[in-house]
Amino acid sequence: MNRFSNIRIILENPRSGKNVGSVCRAMKNMGFSRLYIAGTTDVDFERAAVTAIHAIDILENAVFCGSVEQALEGTVYSAAISRRRGKKRKYFSILPEQLTVKVLSLSGEEKGELALVFGNEVSGLNDHDLSLCNAAVRIPTSEDFPSLNLSHAVQIITYQIYNEARKETKHLGYRPLDREKLDELTSGITENLRDIGFFKQVDDTDMRIFFRDILARASLSAGEANRLENIFDKIRGLASRD
Repeated sequence: MNRFSNIRIILENPRSGKNVGSVCRAMKNMGFSRLYIAGTTDVDFERAAVTAIHAIDILENAVFCGSVEQALEGTVYSAAISRRRGKKRKYFSILPEQLTVKVLSLSGEEKGELALVFGNEVSGLNDHDLSLCNAAVRIPTSEDFPSLNLSHAVQIITYQIYNEARKETKHLGYRPLDREKLDELTSGITENLRDIGFFKQVDDTDMRIFFRDILARASLSAGEANRLENIFDKIRGLASRD
């Protein structure tokens, strides 16, 4: 199941069909599929299709809502991506990295619906729409030219979330060693070290605990454990030739 299936990308009254299409492409690149368009139904689908290309399915399945408030219905957490600050706006903005931590902690359908809200290309999000969200997010940009294209903003935020999620799941395609196998590996390493005389001045127990702790934190796969065992077996074999 898509880890991001509970995350809505909400565009507030987008003005350019090409930008909407580019947003669809950016979303699909990063594994996001749920597009909400708030405040307008006047999207130039022909122009959007030109830039969406193979992400046309996201455009075709977009949900249209009369307002951002309607698009946010049923969400448990929402973040407004906005560079503007003002008297009636949020007290502070968080960074994309901070948003990512929060989103990943809530990703998954069992956690409820999340929303990332992006303002339109002309005026961004107004104070009311920003106030509806739980957090404001600011993407750092050059002060000389701080305004980001809509699809670029979506790409940056979704990439940040996707990349961190990828790091988390990179090694989840295997079952880490259980306690018994880990103890067996630790014993094998220390026994090999003992056989080559390593423990003449180093206490065996302390080293065994040391290896077990670092190997437990590493969450080794069975293949990695076997390779490590082979390395220490070879070390013992080479030492025995001397």
